[in-house]
Amino acid sequence: MVYEVSKVVLHASSTGYAPLKDMFSYMMDKTEFVKNLEDNLTKIIRELATFYSRKEKVDRRLDAAVSEEKSGEYDVLVKQMEFHHKRYNEFVNKYQRYCQDLPNFEIHDVSSATKVMDVVQKRKPTIKTRKFFKLATLSKKINELLNEISLVSGKMEPGNVLRDKKIEPIQVKYDDIDLPSSNEYVNKIIRYLNEDENRRVGILGPIGVGKTTIMKKLNNQLKHSSASSCGMTVRTKFDFVIWIDCQKQYEAEDDVVEGIQDVIMGRLKLKGEEAKSIEQNAEIISNFICDRNYLLLIDQVSSTINLDEVGAHKNHKFGRVVLASSNKKVISPMIDQQVEIKPLSDIDAMKLFLEVNGKVNDSRVKLIARNIVKSCGGLPLVIKLVAYHLKGQKDEQVWSDVKRILQSETKDKLRKLEGVGHAYKLAYDKLETSQKKCLLFVTLFTSDQKIYKDYLVECWNAERFLELDVPELRAARERGATTLRELTDQYLLEDHSDKHVKMPEYFRRVVVEQEYPGENDCISWMPQKIQPLTDETWRTVRRMSLIRCKSKLPSKPISDNMSTLLMQCYRDLVTLGDMFFENMQKLLILDLHKANIESLPTSTSSLVSLRCLYLNDCRRLAMLPPKVEKLKKLELIDIRGTSIRSLPSEIGDMFHLRCLRISFCQTGCNRNGKCKEVEMMIPYNTISRLHRLEELTIEAGCCNQAWNSIAEQIVIDVACLEKLSTLNFHFPNVTTLELFVAQSKSLKNTDTHWSTNTLRSFKISIGCYDTGHPYGSEISGISPEPERMLRFSTGEEISSVKELLRQANSFELVGHEGVVSLSDFNLRNVGALKVCVVESCRNMTTFVDGFRINEQMEIIEESDCVVLQCLEKLYLFELQRLQSIWNGSVCLGSLANLKELTLFGCPELTTILNHEQATTLSSLEYVKVENCSEVVEIINDNIAADNVDLSNMLNKVKTVDLVDLPKLRSICKTTTSMGWRSLVKIAIISCNGLRDIHLSLRNADKLETVECEESWWIQFPEEQNKKNLPCHFIVTKQESANQGRHVGESSDHGRSTDPLTSNASVSNKYNGTVMPRNENEQFISGTSSGLHDMLKSSHGPGHVIHHSTNTDAPANEEASSLLVEKCSKLDFSISSH
Repeated sequence: MVYEVSKVVLHASSTGYAPLKDMFSYMMDKTEFVKNLEDNLTKIIRELATFYSRKEKVDRRLDAAVSEEKSGEYDVLVKQMEFHHKRYNEFVNKYQRYCQDLPNFEIHDVSSATKVMDVVQKRKPTIKTRKFFKLATLSKKINELLNEISLVSGKMEPGNVLRDKKIEPIQVKYDDIDLPSSNEYVNKIIRYLNEDENRRVGILGPIGVGKTTIMKKLNNQLKHSSASSCGMTVRTKFDFVIWIDCQKQYEAEDDVVEGIQDVIMGRLKLKGEEAKSIEQNAEIISNFICDRNYLLLIDQVSSTINLDEVGAHKNHKFGRVVLASSNKKVISPMIDQQVEIKPLSDIDAMKLFLEVNGKVNDSRVKLIARNIVKSCGGLPLVIKLVAYHLKGQKDEQVWSDVKRILQSETKDKLRKLEGVGHAYKLAYDKLETSQKKCLLFVTLFTSDQKIYKDYLVECWNAERFLELDVPELRAARERGATTLRELTDQYLLEDHSDKHVKMPEYFRRVVVEQEYPGENDCISWMPQKIQPLTDETWRTVRRMSLIRCKSKLPSKPISDNMSTLLMQCYRDLVTLGDMFFENMQKLLILDLHKANIESLPTSTSSLVSLRCLYLNDCRRLAMLPPKVEKLKKLELIDIRGTSIRSLPSEIGDMFHLRCLRISFCQTGCNRNGKCKEVEMMIPYNTISRLHRLEELTIEAGCCNQAWNSIAEQIVIDVACLEKLSTLNFHFPNVTTLELFVAQSKSLKNTDTHWSTNTLRSFKISIGCYDTGHPYGSEISGISPEPERMLRFSTGEEISSVKELLRQANSFELVGHEGVVSLSDFNLRNVGALKVCVVESCRNMTTFVDGFRINEQMEIIEESDCVVLQCLEKLYLFELQRLQSIWNGSVCLGSLANLKELTLFGCPELTTILNHEQATTLSSLEYVKVENCSEVVEIINDNIAADNVDLSNMLNKVKTVDLVDLPKLRSICKTTTSMGWRSLVKIAIISCNGLRDIHLSLRNADKLETVECEESWWIQFPEEQNKKNLPCHFIVTKQESANQGRHVGESSDHGRSTDPLTSNASVSNKYNGTVMPRNENEQFISGTSSGLHDMLKSSHGPGHVIHHSTNTDAPANEEASSLLVEKCSKLDFSISSH
């Protein structure tokens, strides 16, 4: 039929009938598509198989890699291919309907895919068919999809999707008071670190003199910069700085080494699934750090450490180690240089005292104050403790009394602690009884252990140390937070982070060694080494800590008075005697976190007074003990991270239970997983019987089909709870959320003073949240307040989400195709929001639609239009149609607290901010823009006035990262320079069109580092561009084919090993290399003639030349040879990259 029509059309076309001629061309095109259908199908199968083969190759390399990790590009490509694969499946289904079935095969299996391709290739095109036009359309779409898949597949190469592991710097928290002496110590340490012969530096001084503060100051100054803030320049920028607290409970040398290895491997992301020996770990660590500039800061060293056994060998040319200890005999054999930290001078001590206490005007009191400060022995924390004790006190007699106490004779036990015991007792005696008990409980943990604040409050509450007017867990948390703040304000405890505290070492020693009348029962026993615990110890001690202990346990200890037993991380604990708990009827707290137990003994049912049971991360524990219902007084049970598959229905009979935390085996996304027959995870009507339950955590994993099948009934149970204040829960869809919101008694409970914020804390997810951005599935930063996180990852109706969003301080919106802007949620509902993540919302065109604010809000005064005033972090990922962050005018005060702004994969963005928006973001500190292909400028200064002052714009920005922006032309086109008064670092990677950096950063006086590609830097048309930037350059180069291999070792990087293709090119990867500069250094970069000119000049001994060569630029070879020849005759340090 087609042939006959073609003849008629051909005849007609010869007579000049144009419409028929066009028809002929149209039909011939369709015929060609039909003819190529099988060929196109074969090609697309081949391309898909190629992609998955390449991905498998990358994954294998990742599994074996020590120094590499996935880049953001890897996750983007995988997500794109998932979308393409879904379309491919649709096309295959149509092909099988129109033509004939394909043999079953697995696209990930190369041999299986090859067989199918052979079958399809042998099939002849079906031209004469009623489905002619459908087949033509299908062939055309397959061909279009083929091009898209080929583009993605070509990028799935190791050089493009792997990168050197990025070790993020960590800021350690400490009370920083600027004292000249501390700055001098830091400068001295840095000076030693700059000398090649000093690979290991020791910090020595008595307990409490401030060694840890000096170490923390050193960490924070060297973690991200090539120069310290106190004037001393570091010759080399460290690739990473690792802070290590040497565990005091590790007495055996192997335990110390293993503990340090754990910290290092955790920070360097070197931990594998299987536990390895100390020797194997040492080799892994050494291989990773041997040729890197690293700094290890090891604090509180109490025994000699063989650092070679750790993996930090002394022959690591670029490695440095700083160790702090109070024992000179221990540290001397380990170091090359020593810095002795002495007590504060009288001047520094008085300055510190007045910093805490305030100005002292009375001349007589001032004289007493000087004597008090001298009595503190120059110990910073003791000075602060006494200063706080006297703050606001004007009575001279009180000051004299404090002086008398501090100068009185010290008990023999505390001779080595000098006046610390008296100072501590001053503060301790001032505490209320409940505060004393709370403080003494902390001695169960060593001074180097970070104690989770929420956990500590739970223990305090279980021991009934907190004085509460209402017996509710929520009230206990609030009272506990107040107590923690009071104790840290008085320097009796230290904030280690927003969520952790520690007790200062010498205060802990005072508590353990000094007797407190009437409080002896609050002193705990903590066994050291592996000494056996005597029967007398078990009988008399009321609170016992066996954390990481190796002591052998009795089969049936008599512990009639014991109230707390902590056995966390007891790795040798596999079984407990069946009668172990028989004589512990008064036990209130039992913590077996991370123990290796497989089951609990039957005597667990004897713990009739037990209030808190922690079994979290007991991976081998598969079931709760029989007769668990006898634990009638249990208030908290945590069984997350166990192998327990089903919650016993007897849990529902624990009518005192206020906190339940459970998880089931699968966590993470299982979107394509099959629903297996499993036991009922939570029997119906179990949770609803827990009438006092306030906190509920159920971790079932995203897209867990077994959970989804029972979720609705569990939601009905949870909705019955009247006192619920904390909820961590996954709703499979909006329907289940609507059910909870409609029926929840706790959400409607307004009979308490929390009526406007019924949920104190929540972590709620809706829908399947398979995130694809390169920053992890969770981005938080809501501290120290309780986290209220909402993740919405379904394309369903958004109205039911608004009620929870009103209370949320963290919101993640993932994969919603109906949302055009965040304004769809009505910005009146997001006033408390501090963190916002938006990902893969295909139709979002702007983050905030300013034109809709007036419609949504009742604006009477100008301040009424302020929105998102609390937002601190904003992340926008993979928003295909995003054209602006804010559309329309910005009301002053909106986004005023935004500190971090990150954009990734937004291909329609051309500018990031305009002048008005940049002015509004007065708190912005960090900006990152990556993989946004159409961005032309970062700040679009579209104002007409020439005299507008931009010097105050973005003045708090410290770091700017610009990555993979091929069309970027400028940061800001304005002729008026911006402020940039705080800018310390800027990274410019794969932004080859950027030229005006010297104008944009003219006022960046604090700029220390520009991270860029060598090819970009050397092609600046004006040498002036470089001279105007007072910074240290980190110049990157193209990775050579044999990077990371020894000379002569073979490489397959230059050729694809793909089983289906043989000549695919490999993308280049860039690798950062440090290029330090100081008064004795010159940086050589550019043409070979420039090298010749530099080398012909005379240099004195010790001059350092850094030569960055390009492996693809043979013009530099002669200069390189000259460099080596000249340096061999002088005292040069060569860094050739």
